[in-house]
Amino acid sequence: MVFVNSLRLLRSNWSKALKFFLYYIVVWGICIALFLPVAFEFEQIFSSNFNEISGYFAGVFKGNLGENLHGMIVTAGDAIVDIFDANVGLAIYGLIVMFVILPFVINVGKYTLECMLYSYMTSKNQIGFFSAFVKNLKKSVLFALCKVGYNLIFLAITISAVFGLGLVEDETFVRYLLPLAEILVLVLLFTLNQILVLGWAPASIVFDCGVFTAFRKGVKAVRRHFWKIFGVTFCYFLLFWALVMIFGVYTMIVLVPVMTILLTVYNMTVFFTSQGMRFYVNDSQILTPKKLEEVDNINKTAFLL
Repeated sequence: MVFVNSLRLLRSNWSKALKFFLYYIVVWGICIALFLPVAFEFEQIFSSNFNEISGYFAGVFKGNLGENLHGMIVTAGDAIVDIFDANVGLAIYGLIVMFVILPFVINVGKYTLECMLYSYMTSKNQIGFFSAFVKNLKKSVLFALCKVGYNLIFLAITISAVFGLGLVEDETFVRYLLPLAEILVLVLLFTLNQILVLGWAPASIVFDCGVFTAFRKGVKAVRRHFWKIFGVTFCYFLLFWALVMIFGVYTMIVLVPVMTILLTVYNMTVFFTSQGMRFYVNDSQILTPKKLEEVDNINKTAFLL
C-alpha cells in the first residue's frame, strides 16, 4: 500500500519531479564539462577499453551473460590501473568530480524536492523549486556533505564486492552463477543501504533537527516496519538491476534519474506512514493512519455523547 501511495503522491506532484529531473540533467552536464580534461588526457585508454566493455555488456541477448560480465569487470579493472599509472593527480581529480561533486549537488537537489513534498503532504502548499532550494540551502548543504561521506563508504564496499566476485576464474561459476551472484549482491547492498538512509532527509525536514540526530530518527522510523519496507525496496532494486543486466549498462542513463525520483517520493511516503502522520497524496485525498482514525472516532463519539 505504501508503494501505491507513493505513486499517487508522485502523480499529483509530477511538476516538482520534472523540475528535479531538469536540475538533474543540468548538474550532469556541468559535471561532464568538469570531467572533460580527464577524458582528453586518457582518451586513448578510454577508447581502447570502451568498445571492449560495451561489447561485453551489451545485454543478455548478445553472447553468454556470465562470460560477458566477467570480461567487463576484468577490463574495467585493467583500465583503472592504466589510468592511475598514466596520471595519478588527474585520475584523483576525475574521481572527485564523479563521486564527490556530482553526488553532493544531486543530494542538495533531492533534499530540495523532499522539502517541496513535505509542504504539499502537510498542507497542500505549493513551493517553487528555486524558492525551496534557496530557503533550505544551509540544511541541504550540510546534509549533502554528510551523505557524500556515507556514500563513499558504501561505494567502497560495493566495488569491493562486485570486483571480488568478478575476479573468480572458475569457468562453471562464471558461466552460470556470476550474473546471479552479482545481481543478488547488488540488490541486497542497495536495499540495505536504502533502508539505512531512507528516513534520513525526511527526519531532518519533519523534525528540523541536526544531521546525525536525523539519521538516528530515520533508522528508528524504518525499524518499525523493517520487513515490509525491505520487501518493497528489494523489488525496486531487483527490477532496476535486472533491467540493466538484460538490456545493457546504457539503460542506466534513463533508469538512474527515474529511480532517484521514485525513491525520493517513496522515502517521504514511508517516513510519514511509519510516524503515523496524516498526509495528502493528492488535492482531494488525505491519508489517515489507523491509530489516528480510532482516535478520531473516539473523539467524535465523545462529542456526540
